Amino acid sequence: MNGRGHWLGVDAAEYELPGDPVDVLAWAREHAAPEKQVDAIVASGSRYFHVAPDVGEVELALRAVGKLIDAKRFAPADIGAVIHVHTQPYSAPPAPRSLPLEVASAFGIRPMWAASISQLKCVSTTAGLEALDALMAAYPQLNAGLIVSVDRVYGEKYRLRQMGGIQCDGAACLLVTRNSTRNRIGGVAIRNFAPKWYRGPDAVAQVEQEIISYEYLYASKVISQAVKASGVPLADYGCLLPHNSDVRGWSSLCRAMGIDREKLFLENIFRRAHACCSDFAINMVDAGFDALDRGQHVLAAMLSNMGAFGAVTVHPVN
Repeated sequence: MNGRGHWLGVDAAEYELPGDPVDVLAWAREHAAPEKQVDAIVASGSRYFHVAPDVGEVELALRAVGKLIDAKRFAPADIGAVIHVHTQPYSAPPAPRSLPLEVASAFGIRPMWAASISQLKCVSTTAGLEALDALMAAYPQLNAGLIVSVDRVYGEKYRLRQMGGIQCDGAACLLVTRNSTRNRIGGVAIRNFAPKWYRGPDAVAQVEQEIISYEYLYASKVISQAVKASGVPLADYGCLLPHNSDVRGWSSLCRAMGIDREKLFLENIFRRAHACCSDFAINMVDAGFDALDRGQHVLAAMLSNMGAFGAVTVHPVN
């Protein structure tokens, strides 16, 4: 229980990564990308990503949610809330359109609450979980919600925004339920330093250097906060799901926190790249659910390059 008389669990997840994987080296030659930056990205573990030049953000979201529908994971009448999370400000249709309402309408969902969260950038999924927790505490009739994430790049010159990874176009969704019988969300932690870093690394060199210097320090703090709230010792976690960039950074964090590197799920950094808010759902599908089914505790961490850090723990129900 979380003090509110219920717990949340992730009953299911799906994702949509459009088209065939693109090799960053071939892409770099085609687009004359900065060689030094591309070399740094490859050295840090990223290699393949997905591009959606002709697929809009609503269509990507519909594809991801449609996979849950096709798998008969839920009935539209079950869903009481639809929360859209995204990192890029342009990963949402312009007003007066509403991505969560368009997704709901497409599948016959009639939510009592629908909204978008983007202020925490790649950590917005964590805020979505907290929002659903609060909604279920306030509305006993609300037993399930969807968190729908989608991000894409508009213009290839904006795809390389960091040295540790490359941005991937894609969407995902999480089916989050009250008192799930599949798993239990334990600790959820967020730290936000937006007043200091809200402009991000594209602003000035000083901000970029500060973020690079401190991001894994604050990531370790937020991980420790979530682990403490979960009541499960850090050593008992069997799987760590990072966001999908910067193998070297995550490896350094594991050394600093005494986490066995074998517990760190790195495959998707190489083959999926960083799909922003969708990384958590993608990694749950590819590794997290299997770890939970084996009885392992799962720890997920999310970083933003604009000052937000988040962590979530997920546990077998028993």
